[in-house]
Amino acid sequence: MASSFFSPNPTRSLTTSMSKAVAFPLDGQGPLFRQIGRSVTGLILEGLYKPGEKLPSEEELTEIFQTSRQTINKAIGELARNGLVERNRRAGTVISLRYQRQFAIPLREVSEDIIASGKDYEFRITERRLVKNGEAGDLWRALPRGARLLYIEALHLADDYPVQLETRFINIAAVPQVEKEHFQEMSPGKWLLHHIKWSEVDHAVRAVNASPDMAKKLMVAEGAPLLVIERQTFHHEKPITMVCLTNPGDRFEIKGRLSLGSDTDHD
Repeated sequence: MASSFFSPNPTRSLTTSMSKAVAFPLDGQGPLFRQIGRSVTGLILEGLYKPGEKLPSEEELTEIFQTSRQTINKAIGELARNGLVERNRRAGTVISLRYQRQFAIPLREVSEDIIASGKDYEFRITERRLVKNGEAGDLWRALPRGARLLYIEALHLADDYPVQLETRFINIAAVPQVEKEHFQEMSPGKWLLHHIKWSEVDHAVRAVNASPDMAKKLMVAEGAPLLVIERQTFHHEKPITMVCLTNPGDRFEIKGRLSLGSDTDHD
């Protein structure tokens, strides 16, 4: 899966009797120890290193990245503090089993279910504007007031019939290129998937009754039951996006399970 977070930059790889052949891409942004941390995180999220699996030794990583043992130690130490890896003097560094979190809510795009059902999928961007956090009464508490955000409202349709209303804030500081993106070819969720990896997700589900505005947008009766999924994603505690997905209760089903330790699609 392509990702501009990694792809344009140098790639290091090493094969030894103790480690498999894996490319370790660097993004060229900031201190080397942070680049190394992001590189390893990306490999974990992509399933190339799974929970319980051993990373190359610090000596091997020193050779892979052509850097000092001190830099590698600093990078691995930060990953350990973030809960991605566990360090053991005898066993080495392994991917944390605690990192294999199971989610009751799938993070994949609604487009996949629509297409799998044999229906025609379409998304429409109905609103796009640059805002400052809290200026219109909507405060994203994970970010300081006044932080620059992109606000998106989109409608997802199956055979021209609305099945999901998406309202989303994107942290411009986390994904600067989004400021000029108009999502003409790719929905916001998929676009984010191709441009930045997440390491943590928070979500909540609630039921509401359709307001007059919601009823009109989703083509349901006023007061009809709606299922709302609220989700925030982060990359090492940096907020990426906050999204609210509103679905007519009779057109949406939650099922499935997702693990960060396997090959997954996510929002």
